[in-house]
Amino acid sequence: MKRILMIVASSEFRDIEYIVPRAFFEQAGVEVKTASSTDDSIGRFGYKIAHEFLIKDVDQSQFDALFFVGGKGALQFLEDDLVKSLTLQFIEANKPIGAICAAPRNFLHWGIMKDKAATGHNWDNNFATLCEEAGAIDKSSAAVVIAGKILTANGPEASEEAALKFLALINL
Repeated sequence: MKRILMIVASSEFRDIEYIVPRAFFEQAGVEVKTASSTDDSIGRFGYKIAHEFLIKDVDQSQFDALFFVGGKGALQFLEDDLVKSLTLQFIEANKPIGAICAAPRNFLHWGIMKDKAATGHNWDNNFATLCEEAGAIDKSSAAVVIAGKILTANGPEASEEAALKFLALINL
């Protein structure tokens, strides 16, 4: 059985960007676990999650893929070296990673999208500039973009498509 780790902000994650992908992943027979910097998270619209892991306790070798839930709360990870290191471990192990909405901004900030196409929510009209600064190719008009084993998705309306394409990345 495949296992996906979903990284969730401690607050202000986008509820639908967690609920919908998780439902698709589980329907496909994937075991899903969650991790955050806190034991529990609360979404923008009040959805609550009790996590199985704190990020500091995650062993990437236990998972087949890593998926970041979006929402503005995801930006809490921009300067989080632990989360960045975990993400790089997945990349080095050639495992798929994904991010939706605000979360792709972490990938841009961490330098992992250089010379790769990326999309993400452009609520502040700054996504193109962030891509340029990161050496990435701005595809923010697209709902979902796949660059090798990295999936980025635009926002809540892309939740279903992102989940299905991410499952394809992990060969399901």
